[in-house]
Amino acid sequence: MRKVEIKDSNGKMVFVEVSEEVYAILQEENKEQEHQRYERRKHIDDRELNDYIVHQKRVAENLEDYCINREQLKEIQKIVSTCTKTQQRRFYLNRICGYSYTEIARMEKCGLNRIKKSVIAVEEKIKNFF
Repeated sequence: MRKVEIKDSNGKMVFVEVSEEVYAILQEENKEQEHQRYERRKHIDDRELNDYIVHQKRVAENLEDYCINREQLKEIQKIVSTCTKTQQRRFYLNRICGYSYTEIARMEKCGLNRIKKSVIAVEEKIKNFF
């Protein structure tokens, strides 16, 4: 048995003893809520997809590599901006945020193949340029 702090029906915090299984479920729920808060904070400033791509944190690089990578990112930014907003969003969620095709399909309530086609269409445009 473990003690956890929860809100009662009046909104007051109280300690309650719960089983290990219930405690594990509560911990998992807390992790999921923290993940959702993190995602909301990450996108709260409403920057465009292109700005997120260009401003991703980079590992320390020498100046020449940094300049080359920055120029490549600008080119990728231009290419991605020619795609539809839906393609941009799906590409960003998959390639930048790391969501799987299945997770994105669930978020957008659409078929898995649509997500794959959108991401692949953006990748093809980028590959054709380089």
